[in-house]
Amino acid sequence: MNGGELFAACLKAQGVEWISGLCGNGLNDLLAGCREVGIRVIDTRNEQAAAYMAECWGRLSGRVGVCAVSSGVAHANGMTGVINAYYDGAPMLLVSGAGPLATTGMGHFQDLDQVALAAPVCKQARLVDAAERIPEFVHGAFAAALHGRPGPVHLTVPMDVLAAEVEGVEPWGSVTRLHGGNPPPEQIERAVILLEEAHRPLLVAGSGAYYAGGEQALADFAAAYGVPVMVPIWDRGVVVGGMEEFMGVIGAASGGPTLLEEADLVMLLGAEVDYRLGYLQSPPLAPGARVIQIDADPTRLGRQRPADLEILADPGATLTQLEEACIAREIGGFEDWLTEAKKRRDEFRRDIVAGAQRPEGRLHALDIIAALEKTLTPETVLVIDGGNIGQWFHQTLGRERYPGHWLTCGASGVVGFGIPGAMAARAGFPQWPVVLLSGDGSATFTLSELECAARQGLPFVMIVADDESWGIVEVGQVPRYGEPLNSHLGAIDFAEVARGLGALGARAESREELEQMLQRALGENAPVLIQVPITGGFPGI
Repeated sequence: MNGGELFAACLKAQGVEWISGLCGNGLNDLLAGCREVGIRVIDTRNEQAAAYMAECWGRLSGRVGVCAVSSGVAHANGMTGVINAYYDGAPMLLVSGAGPLATTGMGHFQDLDQVALAAPVCKQARLVDAAERIPEFVHGAFAAALHGRPGPVHLTVPMDVLAAEVEGVEPWGSVTRLHGGNPPPEQIERAVILLEEAHRPLLVAGSGAYYAGGEQALADFAAAYGVPVMVPIWDRGVVVGGMEEFMGVIGAASGGPTLLEEADLVMLLGAEVDYRLGYLQSPPLAPGARVIQIDADPTRLGRQRPADLEILADPGATLTQLEEACIAREIGGFEDWLTEAKKRRDEFRRDIVAGAQRPEGRLHALDIIAALEKTLTPETVLVIDGGNIGQWFHQTLGRERYPGHWLTCGASGVVGFGIPGAMAARAGFPQWPVVLLSGDGSATFTLSELECAARQGLPFVMIVADDESWGIVEVGQVPRYGEPLNSHLGAIDFAEVARGLGALGARAESREELEQMLQRALGENAPVLIQVPITGGFPGI
């Protein structure tokens, strides 16, 4: 076999069933190898879309998403998805082709130090310089992507390495993910004391809790002690079923209930200390409030401010042990604080809905949310792409649940990933319904990928909330400058464009029409785009 076939066989040994990609310089032998071993290659029209597919699959599944692109600018395009994975802590592998190893640095076609470009945002970035070492490189990349805090990795593979003949070399076994381990007993004891001394604890569960599989531990602990739970906006969801302790997202541009400001103990479960938590400075943190930070990644501990207790361990396992220790110490719950927190949550949400400006005869983002609420099942994969529509979604739809198969942009705040994300969801979860809720600005980033989805049998339903603007920007510009500054958009007949790309397209002018279209669209075997003209507006304004 040659290096391309060996590389594909190594991916197969890691359990990879499909990869995304865009053909080009240096990739032929790898693509042929994937065909040989039975790995599906889903092609895209832009390397950004291919990389988004891989990182979205990493975020949805916790497994390593793989994309393959060619060299030079193609590699740079693919870096967009890598950066998103870097922000979110998502496992993905970017494989980039390259000119021959023998002429690297001499000015061959698209000569570029791709490893150096990728290294600052990757857990590992390497040049594969020998075909017989491909199993080592692939295994090492998967291990780096999965262990500790997950993240992106990169391999540049020159074309002569992929073309080289190899004998007697076999793929290595699959990587088993290693979690952060268990905390020392003395740290659990200290956490129990801090909890025992608290009156108003708040648990902030971030993406680290999701990647650690901490959903059940979180649900059990919150229910047992009546601790309010929040998720940083854009982080991976960890609230699987109906959880009355869930207070919604924290750090949204559209605000939230005042809980962080009054909590006397903040427990960070795999959550980043950043702008969404006010950097844990005071304010917004209450004077004298204590902080427990639990994370599997040592580099995340104490970055902005030292916590009162820093625990380097698996977030889910730590919470389980903390609950057991609290039971042994007969620690009481926080029902009065939870009741107050729920009251504030419900009042905040009522104000959001009541304050929405809804001109007569015009649809609003809330009409789209209402239609989704009637349609979504527990298994529906929901992809949310857009700033303004994303704020409406978070403040109104995520009541008592925020599961991991609801996919937002991630901590980077990127827009334009939605269509590739929906394609990845359909490829990875063929048995589940897939719905994409997108803003009109976000939709245009990768709209041509509808052709790829239609041609390759990847159906999903796409709702485009069309207010002809970058709404999340415009709503802040108008009060300050009196008019939009380069944030208003022109009209697009999205339904007609979708039909031109081989998908199905429709336009909904009423909530009833949208609900009917959405129900029918979920039964189609092709991508369906439903354009919904809406009035502008922003939650809380």
